Amino acid sequence: MKSLLKRLYAALPFKQPAFKVLRLLPVPRGVFQHLHFKGIIEVPVPGSGSFRMRHHGYTIENELFWRGVKGWERISLELWMRLCRRSDTIMDVGANTGAFALLAQAVRPGAVIIAVEPVERIFRKLEENIALNGGGVHALHGAATDHEGPTTLYDLAGTDHVLSVSLNADFNPAGNKVAVPVMGFTIAGIAERRGLRRLDLLKIDVEGHEPEVLRGFADLLRRDRPSILLEVFNETVAAGVRPLVEGLGYLYFNIDEKTWPPVRTERIGRSGHLNYLLCQPEIARAIGLL
Repeated sequence: MKSLLKRLYAALPFKQPAFKVLRLLPVPRGVFQHLHFKGIIEVPVPGSGSFRMRHHGYTIENELFWRGVKGWERISLELWMRLCRRSDTIMDVGANTGAFALLAQAVRPGAVIIAVEPVERIFRKLEENIALNGGGVHALHGAATDHEGPTTLYDLAGTDHVLSVSLNADFNPAGNKVAVPVMGFTIAGIAERRGLRRLDLLKIDVEGHEPEVLRGFADLLRRDRPSILLEVFNETVAAGVRPLVEGLGYLYFNIDEKTWPPVRTERIGRSGHLNYLLCQPEIARAIGLL
Protein backbone atom coordinates (compact mmCIF):
# COMPACT_ATOMS: atom_id res chain seq x y z
CA MET A 1 0.00 0.00 0.00
CA LYS A 2 2.81 2.41 0.90
CA SER A 3 4.52 1.76 -2.42
CA LEU A 4 1.25 2.34 -4.28
CA LEU A 5 0.69 5.66 -2.50
CA LYS A 6 4.20 6.78 -3.41
CA ARG A 7 3.57 5.98 -7.07
CA LEU A 8 0.26 7.82 -7.02
CA TYR A 9 1.88 10.86 -5.39
CA ALA A 10 4.71 10.86 -7.96
CA ALA A 11 2.14 10.84 -10.76
CA LEU A 12 0.25 13.89 -9.48
CA PRO A 13 0.59 16.83 -11.90
CA PHE A 14 1.31 20.49 -11.07
CA LYS A 15 2.89 19.82 -7.67
CA GLN A 16 5.48 22.58 -7.96
CA PRO A 17 3.02 25.39 -8.88
CA ALA A 18 0.68 24.28 -6.12
CA PHE A 19 3.50 24.15 -3.58
CA LYS A 20 4.67 27.65 -4.57
CA VAL A 21 1.29 28.91 -3.40
CA LEU A 22 1.25 26.66 -0.36
CA ARG A 23 4.65 27.84 0.89
CA LEU A 24 3.21 31.32 1.41
CA LEU A 25 1.54 29.74 4.44
CA PRO A 26 3.39 28.63 7.60
CA VAL A 27 3.61 24.98 6.54
CA PRO A 28 5.29 22.97 9.34
CA ARG A 29 8.47 21.05 8.54
CA GLY A 30 6.72 17.86 9.58
CA VAL A 31 4.40 18.41 6.62
CA PHE A 32 6.60 19.88 3.89
CA GLN A 33 9.36 17.31 4.41
CA HIS A 34 7.00 14.86 2.71
CA LEU A 35 6.02 17.23 -0.12
CA HIS A 36 8.82 16.47 -2.55
CA PHE A 37 8.71 17.01 -6.31
CA LYS A 38 11.06 17.26 -9.26
CA GLY A 39 11.86 20.39 -11.25
CA ILE A 40 13.98 23.52 -11.29
CA ILE A 41 13.70 25.71 -8.21
CA GLU A 42 14.86 29.24 -7.50
CA VAL A 43 16.31 29.94 -4.07
CA PRO A 44 16.13 33.60 -2.97
CA VAL A 45 19.23 35.02 -1.29
CA PRO A 46 18.57 38.08 0.91
CA GLY A 47 20.32 41.09 -0.60
CA SER A 48 21.91 39.05 -3.38
CA GLY A 49 19.25 37.87 -5.82
CA SER A 50 18.86 34.11 -6.08
CA PHE A 51 20.29 30.91 -7.49
CA ARG A 52 18.71 27.98 -9.30
CA MET A 53 18.92 24.23 -8.72
CA ARG A 54 17.25 21.16 -10.09
CA HIS A 55 15.17 19.51 -7.38
CA HIS A 56 15.54 15.74 -7.76
CA GLY A 57 13.15 14.99 -4.92
CA TYR A 58 15.74 14.91 -2.12
CA THR A 59 16.09 16.62 1.24
CA ILE A 60 18.49 19.51 0.67
CA GLU A 61 16.69 20.95 -2.34
CA ASN A 62 13.33 20.39 -0.67
CA GLU A 63 14.41 22.36 2.41
CA LEU A 64 15.76 25.15 0.19
CA PHE A 65 12.50 25.30 -1.75
CA TRP A 66 10.29 25.52 1.32
CA ARG A 67 12.45 27.63 3.63
CA GLY A 68 15.23 29.03 1.46
CA VAL A 69 18.54 29.81 3.17
CA LYS A 70 16.67 30.12 6.49
CA GLY A 71 15.82 26.44 6.47
CA TRP A 72 18.43 23.76 5.81
CA GLU A 73 21.58 24.29 7.96
CA ARG A 74 20.46 27.88 8.44
CA ILE A 75 23.22 29.01 10.82
CA SER A 76 25.92 27.47 8.65
CA LEU A 77 24.44 29.13 5.57
CA GLU A 78 24.22 32.50 7.31
CA LEU A 79 27.87 32.26 8.35
CA TRP A 80 28.81 31.13 4.86
CA MET A 81 27.11 34.14 3.26
CA ARG A 82 28.83 36.57 5.60
CA LEU A 83 32.20 34.94 4.99
CA CYS A 84 31.72 34.75 1.21
CA ARG A 85 31.14 38.48 1.00
CA ARG A 86 34.67 38.97 2.37
CA SER A 87 36.37 36.28 0.28
CA ASP A 88 38.02 36.25 -3.15
CA THR A 89 38.89 32.53 -3.27
CA ILE A 90 36.29 30.02 -2.09
CA MET A 91 36.32 26.21 -2.14
CA ASP A 92 33.35 23.93 -1.54
CA VAL A 93 34.95 20.56 -0.76
CA GLY A 94 32.40 17.77 -0.80
CA ALA A 95 30.02 19.95 -2.78
CA ASN A 96 27.26 17.42 -3.47
CA THR A 97 24.81 19.20 -5.82
CA GLY A 98 26.36 22.59 -5.08
CA ALA A 99 24.20 24.52 -2.62
CA PHE A 100 27.16 26.16 -0.86
CA ALA A 101 29.05 26.87 -4.09
CA LEU A 102 25.98 28.39 -5.77
CA LEU A 103 25.22 30.48 -2.70
CA ALA A 104 28.82 31.73 -2.79
CA GLN A 105 28.38 32.72 -6.43
CA ALA A 106 25.16 34.58 -5.63
CA VAL A 107 26.69 36.68 -2.85
CA ARG A 108 30.21 37.06 -4.29
CA PRO A 109 30.01 36.74 -8.10
CA GLY A 110 33.53 38.10 -8.62
CA ALA A 111 35.21 35.43 -6.49
CA VAL A 112 37.04 32.36 -7.74
CA ILE A 113 34.78 29.51 -6.60
CA ILE A 114 35.81 25.85 -6.86
CA ALA A 115 33.46 22.94 -6.09
CA VAL A 116 34.94 19.47 -5.53
CA GLU A 117 32.72 16.38 -5.66
CA PRO A 118 33.91 12.74 -5.93
CA VAL A 119 30.67 10.84 -6.73
CA GLU A 120 30.25 10.84 -10.50
CA ARG A 121 26.44 10.74 -10.64
CA ILE A 122 26.24 13.56 -8.08
CA PHE A 123 28.94 15.50 -9.93
CA ARG A 124 26.77 15.47 -13.07
CA LYS A 125 23.95 17.08 -11.06
CA LEU A 126 26.42 19.64 -9.73
CA GLU A 127 27.50 20.50 -13.28
CA GLU A 128 23.87 20.93 -14.35
CA ASN A 129 23.19 23.28 -11.42
CA ILE A 130 26.25 25.36 -12.28
CA ALA A 131 25.04 25.61 -15.88
CA LEU A 132 21.57 26.68 -14.69
CA ASN A 133 23.29 29.70 -13.12
CA GLY A 134 25.32 30.64 -16.16
CA GLY A 135 28.57 28.97 -15.11
CA GLY A 136 31.15 30.79 -13.04
CA VAL A 137 31.85 27.97 -10.59
CA HIS A 138 34.77 25.67 -11.40
CA ALA A 139 33.66 22.05 -10.86
CA LEU A 140 36.26 19.36 -10.18
CA HIS A 141 35.38 15.67 -10.24
CA GLY A 142 37.54 13.97 -7.65
CA ALA A 143 38.19 13.55 -3.95
CA ALA A 144 40.15 15.94 -1.78
CA THR A 145 42.69 14.13 0.38
CA ASP A 146 46.35 14.29 1.47
CA HIS A 147 47.93 13.02 -1.76
CA GLU A 148 47.56 13.37 -5.51
CA GLY A 149 46.66 10.36 -7.62
CA PRO A 150 44.19 7.47 -7.79
CA THR A 151 42.40 6.58 -4.56
CA THR A 152 39.30 4.65 -3.48
CA LEU A 153 35.88 6.02 -2.61
CA TYR A 154 33.45 3.83 -0.66
CA ASP A 155 30.10 4.46 -2.33
CA LEU A 156 26.68 2.97 -1.64
CA ALA A 157 25.63 0.66 -4.45
CA GLY A 158 22.17 1.00 -5.94
CA THR A 159 21.59 4.42 -4.34
CA ASP A 160 20.69 7.22 -6.73
CA HIS A 161 21.57 10.05 -4.37
CA VAL A 162 24.01 9.92 -1.46
CA LEU A 163 24.98 12.37 1.26
CA SER A 164 27.36 10.14 3.23
CA VAL A 165 30.13 8.38 1.34
CA SER A 166 33.80 8.58 2.25
CA LEU A 167 37.37 7.71 1.39
CA ASN A 168 37.50 6.09 4.83
CA ALA A 169 36.64 2.43 4.43
CA ASP A 170 35.19 2.13 7.93
CA PHE A 171 33.03 5.26 7.79
CA ASN A 172 29.80 3.70 6.59
CA PRO A 173 28.95 0.17 7.82
CA ALA A 174 26.19 -0.28 5.22
CA GLY A 175 26.13 -3.71 3.61
CA ASN A 176 25.81 -2.30 0.09
CA LYS A 177 29.12 -0.42 0.27
CA VAL A 178 31.24 -0.69 -2.86
CA ALA A 179 34.81 0.46 -3.58
CA VAL A 180 35.01 2.88 -6.52
CA PRO A 181 38.26 4.22 -8.02
CA VAL A 182 38.43 8.02 -8.09
CA MET A 183 41.14 10.61 -8.61
CA GLY A 184 42.51 12.18 -5.45
CA PHE A 185 43.63 15.80 -5.21
CA THR A 186 45.14 17.96 -2.51
CA ILE A 187 43.79 21.45 -1.87
CA ALA A 188 47.36 22.71 -2.28
CA GLY A 189 47.57 21.06 -5.70
CA ILE A 190 44.23 22.51 -6.78
CA ALA A 191 45.32 25.97 -5.64
CA GLU A 192 48.60 25.70 -7.53
CA ARG A 193 46.98 24.54 -10.77
CA ARG A 194 44.38 27.31 -10.55
CA GLY A 195 47.06 29.90 -9.84
CA LEU A 196 45.45 30.99 -6.56
CA ARG A 197 47.57 33.46 -4.63
CA ARG A 198 45.86 32.63 -1.35
CA LEU A 199 42.97 30.71 0.17
CA ASP A 200 40.25 32.75 1.87
CA LEU A 201 37.40 30.36 2.63
CA LEU A 202 36.65 26.64 2.52
CA LYS A 203 33.72 24.39 3.35
CA ILE A 204 34.98 20.87 4.04
CA ASP A 205 32.37 18.13 4.36
CA VAL A 206 33.96 14.79 3.48
CA GLU A 207 32.45 12.31 5.93
CA GLY A 208 35.28 11.63 8.35
CA HIS A 209 38.15 12.41 5.97
CA GLU A 210 38.55 16.03 7.12
CA PRO A 211 41.98 15.59 8.79
CA GLU A 212 43.45 14.19 5.57
CA VAL A 213 42.04 17.11 3.58
CA LEU A 214 43.63 19.58 6.01
CA ARG A 215 46.97 17.77 5.78
CA GLY A 216 46.75 18.18 2.02
CA PHE A 217 47.23 21.94 2.36
CA ALA A 218 49.02 22.21 5.71
CA ASP A 219 51.55 24.77 4.44
CA LEU A 220 48.82 26.98 2.94
CA LEU A 221 46.79 26.57 6.12
CA ARG A 222 49.65 27.98 8.17
CA ARG A 223 50.36 30.73 5.63
CA ASP A 224 46.85 31.95 4.74
CA ARG A 225 44.82 30.84 7.78
CA PRO A 226 41.58 30.75 5.78
CA SER A 227 38.17 30.61 7.38
CA ILE A 228 36.87 27.04 7.37
CA LEU A 229 33.37 25.64 7.77
CA LEU A 230 34.27 22.13 8.84
CA GLU A 231 32.21 19.03 9.53
CA VAL A 232 33.35 17.32 12.73
CA PHE A 233 31.42 14.07 12.65
CA ASN A 234 32.90 12.43 15.75
CA GLU A 235 35.70 12.62 18.29
CA THR A 236 38.07 10.72 15.98
CA VAL A 237 37.76 13.50 13.40
CA ALA A 238 38.16 16.13 16.11
CA ALA A 239 41.33 14.47 17.39
CA GLY A 240 42.76 14.41 13.86
CA VAL A 241 41.90 18.05 13.21
CA ARG A 242 43.16 19.57 16.48
CA PRO A 243 46.94 19.26 15.96
CA LEU A 244 46.62 20.69 12.44
CA VAL A 245 44.95 23.95 13.50
CA GLU A 246 46.12 24.58 17.06
CA GLY A 247 48.57 27.43 17.41
CA LEU A 248 47.34 29.19 14.26
CA GLY A 249 45.24 31.79 16.08
CA TYR A 250 41.87 30.28 15.16
CA LEU A 251 38.70 30.79 17.14
CA TYR A 252 36.32 27.82 17.18
CA PHE A 253 32.53 28.12 16.95
CA ASN A 254 30.34 25.05 17.48
CA ILE A 255 27.29 25.33 15.22
CA ASP A 256 24.05 23.70 16.40
CA GLU A 257 22.00 25.23 13.52
CA LYS A 258 19.72 26.93 16.07
CA THR A 259 21.80 29.37 18.14
CA TRP A 260 22.97 32.78 16.90
CA PRO A 261 25.73 33.60 17.37
CA PRO A 262 27.10 30.06 17.55
CA VAL A 263 28.83 29.07 20.75
CA ARG A 264 32.55 29.73 20.94
CA THR A 265 34.58 26.84 22.36
CA GLU A 266 38.20 26.56 23.46
CA ARG A 267 38.67 23.17 21.86
CA ILE A 268 37.35 21.29 18.85
CA GLY A 269 35.29 18.27 19.81
CA ARG A 270 32.36 16.49 18.24
CA SER A 271 29.97 19.18 17.05
CA GLY A 272 26.55 19.61 18.66
CA HIS A 273 25.15 19.26 15.14
CA LEU A 274 27.94 18.59 12.65
CA ASN A 275 29.72 21.82 11.74
CA TYR A 276 32.36 24.04 13.27
CA LEU A 277 33.51 27.42 12.06
CA LEU A 278 37.23 28.11 12.35
CA CYS A 279 38.22 31.72 11.74
CA GLN A 280 40.65 34.39 12.86
CA PRO A 281 39.53 36.92 15.52
CA GLU A 282 39.36 39.82 13.04
CA ILE A 283 37.06 37.78 10.79
CA ALA A 284 34.86 36.82 13.74
CA ARG A 285 34.49 40.47 14.66
CA ALA A 286 33.75 41.49 11.07
CA ILE A 287 30.89 39.00 10.70
CA GLY A 288 29.33 39.76 14.06
CA LEU A 289 30.47 36.85 16.21
CA LEU A 290 32.40 38.92 18.76
